[in-house]
Amino acid sequence: MSTTRAGIDVVVPDDGGRPTGGSLYDRRLVAALGVLGRPARLVPVAGDWPAPDGAARVRLRRALGGPAPGRAVVLDGLMGCADPETVDDAVRSGVPVHLLVHLPLPAETGLDPAATRELARREAAALAAATGVLVPSDWAARDLRRRYGTAGAAVAEPGAGRGPVAAGSSPPRLLCLASLTPRKNQRLLLRALAPLAGLGWTLDLVGPAGDPRHVRELRAAVLGLPEPGRVRCHGPLEGAALARQWARTDLLLLPSTAETYGMVVTEALAHGVPAVVAAGTGAVEALDGTPRHGPAAGARAGAALDPADPSAWTAVLRDWLTDPALRAQWRTAALARREHLRSWEDTARDVLAAIGRPLDPTDPPGPRHPPRQAS
Repeated sequence: MSTTRAGIDVVVPDDGGRPTGGSLYDRRLVAALGVLGRPARLVPVAGDWPAPDGAARVRLRRALGGPAPGRAVVLDGLMGCADPETVDDAVRSGVPVHLLVHLPLPAETGLDPAATRELARREAAALAAATGVLVPSDWAARDLRRRYGTAGAAVAEPGAGRGPVAAGSSPPRLLCLASLTPRKNQRLLLRALAPLAGLGWTLDLVGPAGDPRHVRELRAAVLGLPEPGRVRCHGPLEGAALARQWARTDLLLLPSTAETYGMVVTEALAHGVPAVVAAGTGAVEALDGTPRHGPAAGARAGAALDPADPSAWTAVLRDWLTDPALRAQWRTAALARREHLRSWEDTARDVLAAIGRPLDPTDPPGPRHPPRQAS
């Protein structure tokens, strides 16, 4: 299939529809570009990314295609950062390739030191070869600068569609909406909640399974709780099933050890649901907003805690579960943040500006935010 045509190709891993934050961003970006009247398509490429074999590299080369007037490529970093030679060849041939880095490859947990060094080497080379670099947050841009000296990464913060305000549940229902992987750190939640068996709560773990061994360990940890029936593992949810989940949720928990943004946080806020997130990650930016896009001042819609300190999570969750005034304060702050969330069309405008295809005054109207780079 030839990809040498005008328009924007968003080249992504063929993950079989697995609902990860990166895949949802890619799909929603393409849809938003279409709403703005810009021809764009999703181009999935099969392979064991970010460890592709020769056949996968050939498929990526074909997907990047050749130059054509008006054509640009946005390439998911899970692929492009793993294959700098293909990125370099495409750019040298005249194809504008903009790497969209959802998460630096060495930031994934469970890697041995040699693998981490090799991924960092390849990622640095790909970032240097690319026409441009896109990231989902100011935090992510600073992280790339710290890791590789990458300057000028353009920020295209994810959008969020405001949904119905959640009614919540009794007892309060806690939600961790994330892949069951070590980086998402669900084990910390189980350790933090174990001392709170005397209080009313339930926890829903919603997301696709990762490494089978880790999932078995996670399920064993659930069975080790004083009341394991309070924790439910649902697998991935989408559409109406996910909407029902949000309607019943009172608080989102995201204790990830690494997170460049955390789209699930703004999704929670879009339903008026506060969140407790990991301090020192991009999820704090999603929770609080930025001076440009968030409330100028006001209470935080939740808390940011050390993802390595379960006792800190225990203390804050105990306060939230036992203090109606604190619950009301967080809920009010979440509803306030809900009014300031960006749309996916805003995200698409940022991407268009970054890749040199900005909208002009004759394009469809709508809320506009000037493109930005991390300070």
